[in-house]
Amino acid sequence: MTKIKITREDFTIPRTPSDLAAYVRETYNYIYQDRNLKYDARLRKAPFKTFLEELMPFSRYCIWKYGARDDVLCALVQGTPGQGTPGHDAIVIDRETGSEHEFVEITFPIDGQELHEEGRQLNERGITNFKGSGVNDISRQQSAIDRTLRIAKKKILRNYRDYRLPGGSSLIILFDHLEFWDSIPKHAELLRSLQRELSLLNFQADDVFLMFTGDIKVIVPVAFK
Repeated sequence: MTKIKITREDFTIPRTPSDLAAYVRETYNYIYQDRNLKYDARLRKAPFKTFLEELMPFSRYCIWKYGARDDVLCALVQGTPGQGTPGHDAIVIDRETGSEHEFVEITFPIDGQELHEEGRQLNERGITNFKGSGVNDISRQQSAIDRTLRIAKKKILRNYRDYRLPGGSSLIILFDHLEFWDSIPKHAELLRSLQRELSLLNFQADDVFLMFTGDIKVIVPVAFK
């Protein structure tokens, strides 16, 4: 297999939605087939954390919103996160004019310490000590809901709107669906309650989306006032 460059700089190269999806797919497979890269990705080392938590969901969003259009280009923004970035994680560009079309902010409220420990155990033993809760124990699921709402309430304090942009600004809230089973009523109700709570928050963005990851891949527009 041809060696693929995996750096944050490569993530900022503008690509059409289809080209970006192809790059993400090829890069993911390349990482998966290389033991050392896969181990680093499980530990969320740079730049794999950015690839998994920003570029992959952004690519899926671009395909969902723009499909096979070739008149727009999608990329993560340049710069080091938290150090001089322009207030958003990704950008969609008008290919003909080169002007900015849409800004996208991506947030993934996860337990980073727990995720790192799971990755370490997988690397060392091939299994983890983390077990899913039973049907009647929804403590882990509730914790995920609470964490997401806590981060979302911080996001409402920031203004992501930019009225100069034809495509406006979008905020994507990622949610790990792996531990949720839609067939379990308590789990389904927790997910419905998350959507209700998010819809009541006054986000300062043109559009807000809840993106499920894990077993299902769904993007849900959040209606808010």
